[in-house]
Amino acid sequence: MGFSPLQRGAGGFVLALLMVLLLMSAPAFAENRETLSSVDRAVSQIEAMFPQLEGTVVSLEGDEFLVDLKQGDPVHPGDKLKLVRYGEEILHPATGKKLGRKETELGEIEIVQIGKNFSRGRALDKTVKAQAGDGVRPPFRKIAFLVAPLESKTEKDIDRNRLVSALEKRLQENPRFEVPGFDLGVWMLEAGIKKEALSRPENLDRLREKVKADFILLPSVREVKDKMALSFELRSTADGRVKDKAEVLAEQIPLAPKPAKTPREQTLQTEFEGRKGVLEFVGKQEFPFEIVDFDAGDLNGDGSLDFAVADRYRILIYRYEDGKFKKISQIATSQTANRFLSVDVGDINGNGRDEIFVTNKYGDGLKSFVLEANPKQKRFDKIWDNVTLYFRIIRPFGAKPKLLAQTPGFHDPFTGGIKTILYKGNRYMEGPELPVPSIYGMQFILYGLTQTSLTSSKTNETIILDKDYHLRVYSPSGRLLVKSDDYYGHDPRLIDVGVKEELGGIVKQGEPVNYRGRLQFVENGGRKFLMIPRNYVVGSGLLSRMTLVNDSSLVLLGINKEGFEKVFETRKQKGYIAAFQMTVHPRTRERKVHVVTVQEGGLAEKTISSIFTYNWQNN
Repeated sequence: MGFSPLQRGAGGFVLALLMVLLLMSAPAFAENRETLSSVDRAVSQIEAMFPQLEGTVVSLEGDEFLVDLKQGDPVHPGDKLKLVRYGEEILHPATGKKLGRKETELGEIEIVQIGKNFSRGRALDKTVKAQAGDGVRPPFRKIAFLVAPLESKTEKDIDRNRLVSALEKRLQENPRFEVPGFDLGVWMLEAGIKKEALSRPENLDRLREKVKADFILLPSVREVKDKMALSFELRSTADGRVKDKAEVLAEQIPLAPKPAKTPREQTLQTEFEGRKGVLEFVGKQEFPFEIVDFDAGDLNGDGSLDFAVADRYRILIYRYEDGKFKKISQIATSQTANRFLSVDVGDINGNGRDEIFVTNKYGDGLKSFVLEANPKQKRFDKIWDNVTLYFRIIRPFGAKPKLLAQTPGFHDPFTGGIKTILYKGNRYMEGPELPVPSIYGMQFILYGLTQTSLTSSKTNETIILDKDYHLRVYSPSGRLLVKSDDYYGHDPRLIDVGVKEELGGIVKQGEPVNYRGRLQFVENGGRKFLMIPRNYVVGSGLLSRMTLVNDSSLVLLGINKEGFEKVFETRKQKGYIAAFQMTVHPRTRERKVHVVTVQEGGLAEKTISSIFTYNWQNN
């Protein structure tokens, strides 16, 4: 499996973990003064390309006035400028140095005519009276830049990521500029657009649909005698025209780390064989209904492990004994009115018994609910009912399980941010919003999402299956750190809460969202892993949106200093993976992995679910 943009493998499976690791392990870019000096000079040249427009009212002519802005200045008829009245000078009380002048904004003016030596303007508000000596300037607006991947015209191995990151950082630090949280290089790869075709009108139209930016900065590096030259070109995102070009000389440009120095500085691997025998198959059990989801926990506080299995309208409670799932209880609802979407188990209220959180579609909306075991009456009671929320519990490394929730929209399945749910004062209540990176044009939903710290830092990365079933990792600042070339999930189920569509095509509101299953982090034998489903669809990667699943398997990704490595993949089984869990026996600490596959319909029009069970070997 290959990955872009960080690494593209010819075979095997590698996720290049996290530029965070590179940035943590490599020498700090800020320490390279010569390189930063070059970047600073480049940004200064860019700033000079956008001179700040300042004018002064020189005389009055009735309702109009003359301003000392002329032909050749960056001003045009119809431009709206601010009218400013200057006051007394501001002096530093200790040094007496002039710090500036007091200013009062009077309102907006419009430039109506540009002359050879002056311009004519008028106030938009007739009650505003200009005076000679007043200033005019444009309203403040930051100029947004996208930085394209660096083009190297030298045989030296340039550290392109560090140089581009430095350019973005320095632009962002300039009070007049901003850099949106959008990876232009990744978008170009995904869209199949090469650098020379980026400025074509059709490609700029596609880009503007994704992000709002004014200019694209195209950097390159070349050798000039014994020095390096950092060149750049600015192109407008509106029409692709070149705004300007410039070049600065540098004594040194950062080179890519050599693989022989330290383990963290080695180049990323491109292939892994995958170890044999991590999971040992021990049994299979079939069920004559569709299993929607399942989760495991101690439901009645007796120290035993229980399984809450959801079909379309029932929660069935099982124990795994003697190699078989044995049903011990059942909670049923109306078969016609309810359609369960997911089930999560966790002790959120802290009473020693895990609650069951059921996300339930009822009609065109949500009527989710929470169940808890009543030990005295040997039944399950609803302790929170008619909840208009989706539920999901995530389990970060080294932290307690976290209950997440999200609301449906009026005409779309999801709206707003992802909230944490807390239990205080004998009730569940909405907590703070889950911090997710701000990515223009992307909405995060709680399915197919988790967060944890993948490094030794205290910050959490956001790990998701995106709408096209690529595995992605984002830093807290919104930088895309990992994107898989291979596809995962491809779950054929749809979430259509709030979506309305009439057969005649007269009414269509919203679009369904493809269901995305859990991304489960687990630890075993001192190692950390990510468990992720892989469903194989008709057409493979060429038809990524088709969801006719032939076969499926479960993949284990080990987390190490270099990244994620594929350590095991189960054999392909018929149908799609609907759910999976790793469980730890409370007494023996034996670890098992249970995987649910679903085969829909067939000749007999009968859906069959199978649970495959594996022992987790520590060798």
